[in-house]
Amino acid sequence: MPIGIRIAATGDLHVRGATEQRAVPGLWNIEHHADLLIIAGDLTENGRLVEAEATAALLREVRIPVVAVLGNHDLRSLRRTAFRRALECAGIDILDGQSTIVQLANGTRVGIAGATGTGGGFWPIEGPNALHNGTLKRLALKSVRELATLERCLRELDADVRIVTMHYAPTTSTLGREPLAKYWMLGNSELGAVIDKGSTDLVIHGHAHLGTLKGQTPGGVPVWNVALPVVGRIFLETLKTRCSVHHDARNPSPVVQCL
Repeated sequence: MPIGIRIAATGDLHVRGATEQRAVPGLWNIEHHADLLIIAGDLTENGRLVEAEATAALLREVRIPVVAVLGNHDLRSLRRTAFRRALECAGIDILDGQSTIVQLANGTRVGIAGATGTGGGFWPIEGPNALHNGTLKRLALKSVRELATLERCLRELDADVRIVTMHYAPTTSTLGREPLAKYWMLGNSELGAVIDKGSTDLVIHGHAHLGTLKGQTPGGVPVWNVALPVVGRIFLETLKTRCSVHHDARNPSPVVQCL
């Protein structure tokens, strides 16, 4: 029978401090509704260790795999090793240019390639005379590095279903009401180009608070902008896949086949 993967996703929690262990709508008992939780960056407001510890307390009781990337606010941290360790001690798998495999109970291997991503803009949408042209040049080195990281992650990812998780957007189709002048800060069209070459099933990002929930890359890969200001709660959806599970009386383990 065809496999559907129940995905819970969010981003841009922007937890501010130890006293702000606020309830995230939809997080309570999430394990009853989803197979895994993906967080698309900006778990914290300022990248402070106390904020990471508060976020860890918020997510520690989640009973399904939690995979996250860091956002631009998280990267403000001056104690990045301790910041990351605080989250990982709560069972959160932080991907910073890495990939991971989540194996579901039915045997399906869900591969997640995670990176922060990068700004830089969406040429030629903004035009060559954009006011931030000088800033774009300064972003070039970071962009090249992040693109190479994402390309490597996808190349090395061996899984039945392949998901890319980033903070920045790979397409304008999920930017919604964001002003054109901010596009250079919100994502990069080259991210979408790498994704389209990488046999990707789904992209999850955040960062664009005035964006829209769903879009796609130029090559047609589904994209979800799950920033909390956009969705208002943990987003839940079953991803329909090209895979199916077959049971053989001679083999107690289910066999997953993907087209």
